[in-house]
Amino acid sequence: MHETAYLEREFELDGGGLLVRFHAPFKAPGGEFQCWYSIGWPEQKVRGAACGLDGVQALMLAMRTVQTELVESDAYKDGRLTWCDQADLDLPPTWGIGSLYDVPPEPD
Repeated sequence: MHETAYLEREFELDGGGLLVRFHAPFKAPGGEFQCWYSIGWPEQKVRGAACGLDGVQALMLAMRTVQTELVESDAYKDGRLTWCDQADLDLPPTWGIGSLYDVPPEPD
């Protein structure tokens, strides 16, 4: 894993901060692109990776994974996890879903 953060965001959690980092996507030996991320929960740091066909997709999927983990947390459900004093964490929950990914209709 590349240890230098490419992007990071600090959320508000219980009067302090919760730092989330996304690392630069890179091409893995298997040919896929990987994007590592970390969530600095007070109890433990969570690390993971998302894979994509290119670096953009890997980063998008990493952000989507983090969004899901954060909104499913007890801290978020209890209203203790926010960003800019808002419940909207401003991460892409629906990237990869929609008409871009649907099969185009057959021409008439």
